[in-house]
Amino acid sequence: MKFNFRFFLSFISLALCCLLSACSVNELRRDSVAVHVNQFQFGDGGKAIYFEMDRKPWQQQDADAPVVNAIFVISGSDCVSMGPFLPQYFSGLEGESGRTRIFIMHKRHILPGSNGANCGVAYTRADHPSRWQADQLEFMRAQLAVLQTQARTQAQTPQRLIIMGISEGAELAPILAQQIQATHLVLLSHAGMNALDVYAALAKKNPAMLPAWQQLQTSLSVTPIDQDMVRIHGRSWRYWSEIAAIPQTANLLALDIPILLAVGDADPVIPDNAIDRLQQHFQAAGKLITIRRFPDAGHSLNAKDKNYLPDFMHQIDLWLLENKQ
Repeated sequence: MKFNFRFFLSFISLALCCLLSACSVNELRRDSVAVHVNQFQFGDGGKAIYFEMDRKPWQQQDADAPVVNAIFVISGSDCVSMGPFLPQYFSGLEGESGRTRIFIMHKRHILPGSNGANCGVAYTRADHPSRWQADQLEFMRAQLAVLQTQARTQAQTPQRLIIMGISEGAELAPILAQQIQATHLVLLSHAGMNALDVYAALAKKNPAMLPAWQQLQTSLSVTPIDQDMVRIHGRSWRYWSEIAAIPQTANLLALDIPILLAVGDADPVIPDNAIDRLQQHFQAAGKLITIRRFPDAGHSLNAKDKNYLPDFMHQIDLWLLENKQ
């Protein structure tokens, strides 16, 4: 059977949609958390949508308490909006560790209802790590400035600043955590290793992937005049060049903050033994990383008979209580 890399990318996009839509319709109807959608304008005139929501403690007397946790979420690949899956995506993260404000800014050119069907040329041109990093950093600093202003009236700034990277969003999360001096890092469905090393490991296991892997290597060996328009497997040359240069494991080891990683043991895009090797790197460096592994779960943390995503969201709350900064 010939390997179709575009089908592989479609599978990842489908997995992301599953990761976003892991809760049931009943859970969606039960959850009355308000989700606010806004538009952020960058200094260069560009724009991106973002979602904002609060998870308040169960105790009624704490409902109007100051924000304790500020979580910035970096979602995964493709032009898929999290909007249709909010607020139920975060079911389980109920504010036991304190009132929690969640921010999710999408990449440029993603609309509130985008489903990944047609990303467009403008999206592809802006879809690369250096653009993501600059945009997320500008957005985070702006929101933190607002929180600081609000804190003057509440006499308390957020105690914890958390970066959460989902799937491909985890590539950027350690870099941003260092830049904004985050107190905690959460990664979901990621191997903790360089993206092209992941690709190479998967191609080695699945020989049908080798032609696509070799095509990528050949294409990256020549720098095109327009790095944003030349496409390889649906992404720009610039995307592949930049993501190949991210030393993911080293970036994680450079952090001195609590790190929580969740992976499904049946995730097809996590190479064999990758998580064990990551744990060994941390042990060799004398550092700690908390890893939650979910049996038989795929990229969406869904197993045949159980959806583990709400469980993991609840574990984030407990982990924040255990790892106060």
